[in-house]
Amino acid sequence: MKGITQETIHRLVNSNRPKRLSLETTPPINDDHAAHIVHLTESGWTSLAADHFLFPEMNEMLCETVSEVIRQLNLLFFNARPLGELADPSFRRNVFLRESAYETLLETALNFYGLESRWLHEEKKKECLQFIRNVFIEWEGLEREEGSIPLAKAVIEKWLSRMKRVQKGGSMVAKTALRIESALGDGKPLWADFLNKAEEEIKTNIYYQMVKEEKCKFGNDYALGLRWLRHLGFEQVSTNPALAARAYLDEPELTETFKEEVKQHPNFKRWLSNPRKHAEEITLFATLLALWDNLHVFRPIFFNLRETSGGGVVSFQLNPNIAHLVDESIRDVFLAFSVAANHLALYDKYLLAGYQIDAERGRPNMVIKVAATSPAARTITRTINSLGFGSNITVDFSVSQEATLLLEEMEGMAAAVKKGIRPTQLYMTNMGGRLESHLREIKLESLFGELRKKIGEPRALRRIEKLSEANGTKDKVSKAKTYPEKVIAVTRYGHGQKTLNDPIFEALEQVASKESLLMWEDCMSKSGTLVARRLWGIFFSEKNRERWLAYLMKKHDLTRKQADLIIDRIHYLPASKRKPFDTYWTLSSQNLVHTEFPDHQENVRAIAQHPRFNLLEYEGSISHTFSPEILKELNEMEDFRRAYETSSELAEILKEAGIIEDFGQAGLKPDEWSQFGPVHKTLSEFKSAYDQFQEEMVILLRGLIKKKESLKKKGKKIPKGG
Repeated sequence: MKGITQETIHRLVNSNRPKRLSLETTPPINDDHAAHIVHLTESGWTSLAADHFLFPEMNEMLCETVSEVIRQLNLLFFNARPLGELADPSFRRNVFLRESAYETLLETALNFYGLESRWLHEEKKKECLQFIRNVFIEWEGLEREEGSIPLAKAVIEKWLSRMKRVQKGGSMVAKTALRIESALGDGKPLWADFLNKAEEEIKTNIYYQMVKEEKCKFGNDYALGLRWLRHLGFEQVSTNPALAARAYLDEPELTETFKEEVKQHPNFKRWLSNPRKHAEEITLFATLLALWDNLHVFRPIFFNLRETSGGGVVSFQLNPNIAHLVDESIRDVFLAFSVAANHLALYDKYLLAGYQIDAERGRPNMVIKVAATSPAARTITRTINSLGFGSNITVDFSVSQEATLLLEEMEGMAAAVKKGIRPTQLYMTNMGGRLESHLREIKLESLFGELRKKIGEPRALRRIEKLSEANGTKDKVSKAKTYPEKVIAVTRYGHGQKTLNDPIFEALEQVASKESLLMWEDCMSKSGTLVARRLWGIFFSEKNRERWLAYLMKKHDLTRKQADLIIDRIHYLPASKRKPFDTYWTLSSQNLVHTEFPDHQENVRAIAQHPRFNLLEYEGSISHTFSPEILKELNEMEDFRRAYETSSELAEILKEAGIIEDFGQAGLKPDEWSQFGPVHKTLSEFKSAYDQFQEEMVILLRGLIKKKESLKKKGKKIPKGG
């Protein structure tokens, strides 16, 4: 193997891609689970091969199937000795086969450690894990005896590198990879160290503990790193245009996948003729392409939970530029679900080969994120739920938004169940952290306004300039022209001013004491949690649950079983968190799933490492209360009252449901949603991210045009499909 180094092997391993699934060339094997898993392994679909074990039907034959897979992979591994030169196709093929064998057993082991395999017998899993450990030791030893470049190290490093890329290294997943990497010893078998540390990292993680003990459920607010999070019990992922764009940035392979897959699209030639004209279609395709792996990761969870809690779904956000248009939004819902259904119909033939799971194969484990930015959201929500698509209401910050659209979700589901359609899991997002940031921003704008009046604009501007140096907004402040614009530039959360801190105390010392600002920081940091606790209490508390069941049965002529299904399917979704306690303050085992940013997850994990941390203190914390003084102070802010109180329309419905408590009537009305500060800010951000992502996808497609034209000029053959 002259000239073949460890670096060469690493490049080769990282460049390997699975074959395209095809019923004609690689049909699933339906009468032999082990043969099917090995067949998928040989095609490079190693995660799919490992996931094939994750169904209760496998319990009766788990050890036998794992043993047979190992026997066949053992033959494959021994026969696939990498010999010859790098350019030799057989050399590359053998590297691919050995890498795939390692990866299938690696993913199987991690699945067996993780909570996605909780439907399998524990003792049988332990026995299988020992089989896998033993074969890894044997394979790694064989590689050393052969004197070849060991693939074991390359496979592990490839796996770790993918984890380390999540959120550019700032995520819990990335930091977990670093801890596993640091535990790998020198001069001894890598797999033993790797598996020991991986098992420890899974089973000691606070999320694993919370899910296993049924304290709460969790999802990811990012499109990457999902397989590791699934091991910890995560069962949902939320995406939006900004997150889809980040997935392409964090995962360079996605761009290459887009370039290849777009050529197979039936509209490719039409898109190629005028990418700008078809930009929205191209962007929808690119976004869905980024979600395929998300759908695959949670597919086993979706099938195993479909009769109970209905988890395992991916939230897909529609084009924010048409969020106010009913017909256009519903058109995109049908298109997205049709594309996803076609994709998953093929995938399910491989995932479920040989199983008796026949119900709703091909049904997308996907819900549609509907932006609560206008009254149109009510019609969109009600309509898509009546058709069984499922929704996740987003861009909402207030009790009135959430309650109004939750009622629309209920009405839509009622229409669906009366037609025999079983609803998908539904979500009601509460972007509490963004409300908190908005309140902080308007408080700071008010205080800087007072500062200008008290010390004059020139001196106030000097304070702003000094603050901008401290919080990294100097460039933005210098570009702003007016005093109010400079205040906005220096105080925005997105620009770097995360909390009220020492530079703020110093800048505002003439108009507010440090003590008063610390009080306000404490109050505002609890604003999103207060909204979440109120909404959850209104709909899902023990005392109100029966009232809503009776309301649904009476209003929509439902049976108790149908009403129960509707209530069970709706989960509140705290999101956009700013600090770890935003998670710990809102835990519940009922009707609640958190969605967490990857770096936030690390902060939550780190808090739990503190010696004095006691999870029992936060059990059922969604129903806990804060000091009345906090609510008293926050009620001085009009925007908090608009977020925290209900409306006159809602008050009548709550009364009809038997909920008599006074929740106020200063809450937002539907025609006011679009002008509410955090709604306006968030929608603007999502639109900007969508437009930028769209532009990037159009540029990618134009690049294919240039490549095609270049090949024509050089007289070279144009690849099939392009």
